Amino acid sequence: MEFQELIDALHIVELSGTTRQGVLQELFDAVNWERECVSPSEVVKAMEGCEATTPGIPDTGLTLHHAKIDWPGHFRLVLGRSRCGESQVREGDSPHLVGLLVVGRESLSRHLDLLGSVAELFGHAEFRGALSTASDPRELKQLFIDRVLQPPRGDASIAEIPQQSLAIANHAVGLATSLSAQAILVVLDPGQAVPWSPLNSWAGRLLIVTATKCEGFVPGRADIHLLDVMHTSLSRMDRAKLGLLLAAANGLVDEQRDVVCVTGSQAQALDSITVTRPAPHFRAVFPRPLQANGTTVRPEVILRVLSLAIEIASEGRESRQIGTMFVIGDTRQVARQSRQLVLNPFHGFARNLRNVLEPGLTETVKEFALLDGAFIIDADGSIRSAGSYLIPQSIAQGLASGLGARHQAAASITRATRATAVTVSQSTGTVTLFQQGGMVLTLERAALTRW
Repeated sequence: MEFQELIDALHIVELSGTTRQGVLQELFDAVNWERECVSPSEVVKAMEGCEATTPGIPDTGLTLHHAKIDWPGHFRLVLGRSRCGESQVREGDSPHLVGLLVVGRESLSRHLDLLGSVAELFGHAEFRGALSTASDPRELKQLFIDRVLQPPRGDASIAEIPQQSLAIANHAVGLATSLSAQAILVVLDPGQAVPWSPLNSWAGRLLIVTATKCEGFVPGRADIHLLDVMHTSLSRMDRAKLGLLLAAANGLVDEQRDVVCVTGSQAQALDSITVTRPAPHFRAVFPRPLQANGTTVRPEVILRVLSLAIEIASEGRESRQIGTMFVIGDTRQVARQSRQLVLNPFHGFARNLRNVLEPGLTETVKEFALLDGAFIIDADGSIRSAGSYLIPQSIAQGLASGLGARHQAAASITRATRATAVTVSQSTGTVTLFQQGGMVLTLERAALTRW
């Protein structure tokens, strides 16, 4: 995983307690758990169970307590620095570093990965020494930012930046400054090819979209965010669209202000600049109010379904291209206008086991995409059925010529209900999102020669 995700979830506190119980209470109090309806006893009980089967991370100079709890979130990481010490912390590491990692339902499958990432983050003695001597929590937080954003010394893999990329980046910074843009979004692979020198002259927010995970290549600067859009089958502009949607869904960009988008090729050179405003894209994909029968459809559910659809379009199944459809939200009305073509393979399973946000469900969804019919998905991401035949009560008009029955059904069901539909075209691999009877987003499978 990217270290930036850990930093975004990190809380830092100076500890005064001298006992294990006192230190744990201070770590717990550093996060506002009351509004999450989580109690200290619940965390301590879960922590004891986790640490009995999965010990903390050894040889990092950090005592890390960790727990998995029934909380509808991802994770929280708290770091405490104690000049008094905790009884379980080894001697010789003064002041002591004590951490608390609490993992919720959304990240249960990543528990061990998170532990490993924390161990890697604290793996350098020089960095731990700097944490021990920092003057206050603000300086501690800056050390973490510098640690994450600083490129590794002597890394021969960092590519030479083409002059074209440097020139394009300089123009992008000038354009963003003159327009008072809120952010610059860069789409380029690999990450080492990003021209940091001119981009660092931009004082605003910097969003980097890459399709390949690459840790440790970002220079030391604040307000930078790495967005993984791991779909190399898409064109660069469609990856920019997804990056912009991801940034907007996470509150990184304002819908009403310009973003300067800079894109480049696998040849490691930036070659185009566009200016866009997130509002039309964001409101088309996530219309407000985002409700179906009074239940909010979460943006991450729609983004996850789009991601699954892109993977299905790119990979196919059993060596052949396939098409499928997902219908999200307003499931009561959708169910009234559909019937099962086959026995529902998701019937009888607990909701958390059939939620599209659960990474372990990915291959299951791809396998059942072979069935005729649609997936019907609740607003929270739980799959209600697969192999469902849609019988919408009204017919959408005005669709572009050449679209088949699947697209017609998607348009019609979103016109007759408040649902969102996502289709994968078997013939072209195009992924299309439908709202209110119309197409609002199209992501095309790029040709192999797209660059």
